[in-house]
Amino acid sequence: MMAIRSLATILTYLIGLCGMIPLFPWLTNFPRVILIIGLIAGLWQDRRGSWQLKPWMQNGAIVPVFIYYLMQFSRANPVQPVVSALAIMLAVRLGGEKSVRHSLQIYVIAIFCLASSSLFDLSPLFLMYLGLLLFMVALALVLLTFQDQDSSMTVSMPELKKILISALLMPVIAVPLLLIFFPIMPRTQFPLWNFLNPANARSSGYTDTVEPGTQSSISESRTLAFRAEMHQLAPTQLYWRATVFNRTDGNKWTRNTQIPSEQPKVAGLTVNQAIFPEPSGVRTLIALDRPVSLDLQRVVRSPDGVFESSRYSARRLSYNAASQISGSVTVRNSINRLFYLQLPDRLPPRIVELAKRIAANGEDDRARVGYLENYFRNGGFRYATKGLATGDRAIEQFLFEKKLGHCEFFASSFALLLRAAGVPCRLVGGYLGGEYNQLGGYYLVSDDKAHVWVEAYIEESGWVRIDPSGFATNSGEVFRPRDPNSLKLRISLALDSLNHTWNRSVIAYDFERQMNIAHHLGSRIQEFNPSKTVQNSVPYLVGCLLLVGVLFAAGRLSLFQSREQRILKKFIRIVEQKFSVSIDKSGSGLFEAASLLNNEYVSDFVTVYANVVYHDRRLTDEEYLRLQLILRNMKGIKS
Repeated sequence: MMAIRSLATILTYLIGLCGMIPLFPWLTNFPRVILIIGLIAGLWQDRRGSWQLKPWMQNGAIVPVFIYYLMQFSRANPVQPVVSALAIMLAVRLGGEKSVRHSLQIYVIAIFCLASSSLFDLSPLFLMYLGLLLFMVALALVLLTFQDQDSSMTVSMPELKKILISALLMPVIAVPLLLIFFPIMPRTQFPLWNFLNPANARSSGYTDTVEPGTQSSISESRTLAFRAEMHQLAPTQLYWRATVFNRTDGNKWTRNTQIPSEQPKVAGLTVNQAIFPEPSGVRTLIALDRPVSLDLQRVVRSPDGVFESSRYSARRLSYNAASQISGSVTVRNSINRLFYLQLPDRLPPRIVELAKRIAANGEDDRARVGYLENYFRNGGFRYATKGLATGDRAIEQFLFEKKLGHCEFFASSFALLLRAAGVPCRLVGGYLGGEYNQLGGYYLVSDDKAHVWVEAYIEESGWVRIDPSGFATNSGEVFRPRDPNSLKLRISLALDSLNHTWNRSVIAYDFERQMNIAHHLGSRIQEFNPSKTVQNSVPYLVGCLLLVGVLFAAGRLSLFQSREQRILKKFIRIVEQKFSVSIDKSGSGLFEAASLLNNEYVSDFVTVYANVVYHDRRLTDEEYLRLQLILRNMKGIKS
């Protein structure tokens, strides 16, 4: 036997933890400490069976908390005071007696705590905690109903099992309603939590400038940058274009928005992608190099193949892109060569001398590019993220002394030498590579894949992609993809596939997607052909009828009946065969049959069976075997 009050108390703590755990990482230290103290105090008092913290003490402790966090509340900081106050209220209630009233208060506060955690992070774990919380609250409400009637009530395990089943039915019944209302309920264009608590911009893998020499080492972050749903490509085709740097001032490259007009000619293989970028502080839209079109509204397209959103948005979005991935793009009109040959006012003498040598050894732009490529291939340059040259002479030191650097060093120095040799060029910033998730059918690209390369203009070929980092002697080791058979990687990608499905189906489900679904349904309704639909449905109807027939036959064969029903059915059949007496299949006339027949075996069967079934319990193995033996003896009776 188990005490209802004890079960309700255990559930109350579990409900409190379910609301506390998702919010805990986002709290400041003070609410965290209070939560731990409140939980320990409650457990200690419940174990002793006496509560030192009286309700008036708890209410009095909450008042100054409200006043303190009310004073901290502001437009710039609206969320942290609210969630801190909720956490402390939960701690205070957990530390007191778990009466019916106080338990209900804990359930409400726990639900609010869980909901407030979505202001910081709305991951698939939130759905898990929500489902668990709703189930436990439903069960706890049933137990509290019994506790309110009799606080000393106890239940047996069979009775507890019935309570669990009835409590589980409530959230299970609500699931179909959730699935119906989620797609059709109106929603805002922006999630509510973006207004209450604007997300901090993710530190992007690239910036709006390229400036090698500012630091002697760089750290790599595996923070997710974006996902791209598409078919798998060769690693050499995975250049993701974000922005273009067309102006240089010494070591620093920036983007001049006054870009000369040019008319690119799209030719070659086109690849379609569905891009899901993580919320960030930039307006640049990423796609495979080189993007041709994006289906997002309010997009500004630049002549150099850069797409930008017309306004900053912290919400999670997605868009479809089409890209031409040949690595070169021709233009219909001539380019502004002077714009792409601009140089700093002063160049180091050694760089000027090398540029003159490049120009002298190349009759045209193509030959000059080839000469410089050979210089980098045979120059002993190595790719590195530590021990880098710094200061104003960083590029010069990289080219002639250290010969050690990352992609910004390679691309910046390569482009600077091309311009000094009279070849128009620019830098392109974006990402290189990515992990392909076979389960989800998409590329996972993190910030450590941020990359910079060069586009040089060559007559008749147009803008040609050149990646000077690939000329490093150790480039094969640096840019080698991770082993796809690694167990750690496979587990990571499987978990990310779940997270991506959640983000795509739930978080990114907005008004625009609702309208697309409505438009699609409207088109399908207009195309609806009743006769064709009936004709196509015939195989499915036949299959359903066959399934129903199989289930009916299985039911007749007692495959889905309990052993109590099966053994009663055998008993009735034997009685009808041996004694020509009919008994109701529900077994309601067992005692009457036993009295009428006055047979030892019939009486024994009815006594054992009735003692079990009429007392609302199951047959034990011993009882079942005894009944089987009685039936075998009955079969031996001569008619």
